[in-house]
Order: sequence, then C-alpha cells, then structure tokens
Amino acid sequence: MDPRLRSAVDASIGWYEDLCALHGVGSILANGLWSSLRPPPPLHSDAVVVEQSVTADAVLTRLADREHGGFKDSFSTIDMADEGMDLLFAASWIYRAPDARPGESRGWALVTTAAELAEWTAGHDTSAVLLPGLLQRGHFKILAKTDDQGHVAGAVARLGSGVVDVSNVHARPGHSIDWAELASAIHGYFPGRALVGYERGDDLAAAIDGGFESVGNLRVWVR
Repeated sequence: MDPRLRSAVDASIGWYEDLCALHGVGSILANGLWSSLRPPPPLHSDAVVVEQSVTADAVLTRLADREHGGFKDSFSTIDMADEGMDLLFAASWIYRAPDARPGESRGWALVTTAAELAEWTAGHDTSAVLLPGLLQRGHFKILAKTDDQGHVAGAVARLGSGVVDVSNVHARPGHSIDWAELASAIHGYFPGRALVGYERGDDLAAAIDGGFESVGNLRVWVR
C-alpha cells in the first residue's frame, strides 16, 4: 500500500478515537475494522475500514445492532447498494509533503477560548461535535482566519503518528481557502510533518492547487 495512503487512513482512525473519547464513547479495532461501541458523535461514521481485506459481510456483521448509522470505506472497494445502504459521498485522501521553507500564513491564528470556539463551531455547524475539551489537548490545533469582518475561515489540525490530520476546513460565503497558506500556518505549529486528510469537489481541487496530492479514494455509506 502507498505509505501516504496508509498514513492518511491511520490518521483518520486517530481522529475517531480522540473524538469518541471526548464524547465518552468506547471503540473496538479488530480484523481490520474500527467501530464505536455505541452511536458515535454527530457527523461521524459508526465504523471505519482500516485494512483492504475487510469485506461487506464483516461490516454488516459489526453494524448488525445499528438501525441507522454508516461506515467509511477507506479504500472505496465495498459496494453496499444492494444491502440497504446509500452512498452519502465519495472523496479522495490527500497528502502534502512537509515544507522545507514554509511560506506566509496571513490571518491564521489559534482558537484558544470557549467563546472563540463557540463562534468557530457556529459557522461550521459543529457545536455538538468539537467540544471545549479539545482546547486542552496539545496535539489539536483549531485554527481560525480573521479579517476586518471577523472569523471567515477555519480548520482543525491534529498531530498523530508523525503526520498532521487536517480536517473541518471551511470558509464562510464569499471567502475561499488558500490551501498553501493554510499548510504554512499548520507547519508553524507542527514543523516538518506531512499533512493528510480527505476532500471532495471544489475543496479537493483547491487542496491540489495548494500543493496536496490525491493518494486514494474513499466512500461513506449510510442507512
């Protein structure tokens, strides 16, 4: 397997572990499949495929007690269309090598208080997901970009297993993300680390324009 893809998938599992712990939800990782022991935080899948050997039957068995919910197929190889599940979206894993000499990161700063986080999550519909406890975890950096209009963009960077997982990247209407600039901001806090994550559509195109590479595909299924 491409080590860039491996690092992106593993970083995603680290994110799920941390977010579930934040919400008091346990998990299991067995036979190449991660899953939560009870419904996960909002906007998160009940299970995540970690190894390419995982089958549709294995996923269905693990989720047998869930009337609703879904799973992330990290390698886009499992088709659940005939199993009562719908494709929520398809995306691409992305990877960016460390910058030898990071550029400028104009306007990006850390979110450090609960009030700042409340403003950040209100603009991204994640107030029930990204709880204030994240501000007390050193390997998480919640970033906001501001201008004379206030908070106009945001992202989360999480250090784990030698790479930084970049997620929840968003901009308010009328604004856009300069991914090269965002990468420079993140490298200011986590120098010398590769950046990973996943995006789709226009966001994927913007990330690639900003120096990221597409290193694999994923799909999220729900029922």
